[in-house]
Amino acid sequence: MAIEKYFPYDSFRPYQRELAEAIYEGLRAGRAVLANAPTGLGKTAAALAAALAYSEEAGAPIAYLVRTKNEMLQPLAELGRLRARGLELKYAFLRNKQDMCCYRELRGLPYAEFLAECRYLRALGKCKYYPPKPVKIEGSITPKSFIKASCEAGACAYEVAKAEALWAQVVVATYFYAFNVRGEPRLDPSRYVLIVDEAHSLPDSVNAINSLVVSEAEIRRARADAERYGLAEAAASLYKAYAALQRMRLGPLSIGDVLALFDEPSEIERAAAEAIKRRIDEGVHPYTPLVAVAELIEALRGPARYWVYLAEGGEGGRELRAVPADVMPIISRTLAAAKGAVLLSGSLPIELFSKSLSLPAAPMVFDIPFDKFVEPGNYISVVDRSVTTRYTARGEETYKAIAKRLAAAVAASPRGVLAVFPSYDLLKAVRKYLALNIPYLVEARDTDLEGVELGEKFLVFAVAGGKLAEGVEYIRGGENLLSTIVVVGVPYPEPDPYLDKRVEELRPSLGQSAWDAVYLYNAVVKVRQAVGRLFRRPGDRGALVFLDERFLSPEVYSQLKDMLRGAKIVADEAELGAALEEFFEGLLPARGEEGAPQDEERYG
Repeated sequence: MAIEKYFPYDSFRPYQRELAEAIYEGLRAGRAVLANAPTGLGKTAAALAAALAYSEEAGAPIAYLVRTKNEMLQPLAELGRLRARGLELKYAFLRNKQDMCCYRELRGLPYAEFLAECRYLRALGKCKYYPPKPVKIEGSITPKSFIKASCEAGACAYEVAKAEALWAQVVVATYFYAFNVRGEPRLDPSRYVLIVDEAHSLPDSVNAINSLVVSEAEIRRARADAERYGLAEAAASLYKAYAALQRMRLGPLSIGDVLALFDEPSEIERAAAEAIKRRIDEGVHPYTPLVAVAELIEALRGPARYWVYLAEGGEGGRELRAVPADVMPIISRTLAAAKGAVLLSGSLPIELFSKSLSLPAAPMVFDIPFDKFVEPGNYISVVDRSVTTRYTARGEETYKAIAKRLAAAVAASPRGVLAVFPSYDLLKAVRKYLALNIPYLVEARDTDLEGVELGEKFLVFAVAGGKLAEGVEYIRGGENLLSTIVVVGVPYPEPDPYLDKRVEELRPSLGQSAWDAVYLYNAVVKVRQAVGRLFRRPGDRGALVFLDERFLSPEVYSQLKDMLRGAKIVADEAELGAALEEFFEGLLPARGEEGAPQDEERYG
């Protein structure tokens, strides 16, 4: 079978061949494939093998789409292995132009300013790397080596990559290149078989890609530039807009109200072009905030549907924020236009996601439940039905009760414990009732695990969806440092005007399920991502603790039943600790005495 030809290893992991075959058959049937399987199955290699086998028949190249530049490394490594095995395979990658710039000093600029500087240097012939010279890069490709080789050859790495992508059998790129609706997509989806990795993050990522923000400070600086270059009409319009924003209420705005802030919206666009020209003539940095205002106006006057609101920002003051009215049509149109589509995830709520999609044919689903991938004797799930973090129940007594249960989980666990909270405020409220004599780490904005020595037993306080609960590896010497995940509360997003608007957009098609497709979807993804920090391979072992009665409610249980099925139900910290002790005594060396309570009101 052609799949083996494109598989980069000598043998398949459990369920890996089945995944590849399901993807291959789905593509041949003209159906999108939603593939959900735990981390460690080898989804990347399986998806590439299946897509390459189909590509050979269909004559269509493949675009492997990732959320971040770091996530490019795995598919590029698998493609490199195929090439090392003697397969003639042409592949390329596309990422942020600024990251690939040969002028290192420009990589630190704000992105809009970098783009203006790039255009300026190229237009005046001052970029020594443009137009790019011919470059021949052999062997396996990594972004770092490709950029280095291109720059050393005197060629713009981004332009070289674009040229390579035109003829590549596989292009690895970030979501931006396929899901950007402002302007033409950089990768025309109608040419490609699309593989979308980390598909659970697609709605939020597509929203971020297509959103615009203009602050009061930018409007003020734009007005100053207009006055400087004698652009009186634009300056007057911006003055009016700035004054009006001071008086307006925070919250949703109609597009008409926003455009009405500017007397002549088209005049702002002309002023931006004129200011750039004048700045180039002066030989100064060409960027002007007039560009940001003009781009907002252009987007709101275009065909894409936006929802606009006025929000309190940071140092720049109030902000006009424009976000897509609904990202699911953007996602659906892109997938439907492609030669084939494969969506991969380890934490995708397939039912909720597929309900929101609108595709010509029902997608084919390949789903490996958690309790099928991880052997039953290798994990225990415990649900405490006596606590909840719902807003109406929060208070000091609740925080103390959660602290007691977290202390019991730490005491019974032989290695690291990752405690995941729905918000930083709740984390702090519980943390104050814990006294610990083991190493611990509390998530903050600048938290980084690199270089942190946590010891054999430790506690990490993380926020659901944050950097310590998603994407990070707790691995040392090939061994997982964690033994227990404690999920404190159901991590629903806090009520948000944008999320509420998405619910409204989905309600005509989904009815009562619309709220679940937005709020419950986010919570389920965060829980599965946190659990994925412990279970990276089928042989991993450990405990899952869920501190909230709502995990037993039908709506939550139905989305997490592969983790909650057969769970031990407890009602206090003593029962929780006993359940964990019994489980770990059968798996790992006896625990020490770390973490005993030290006083009546502080548990640890």
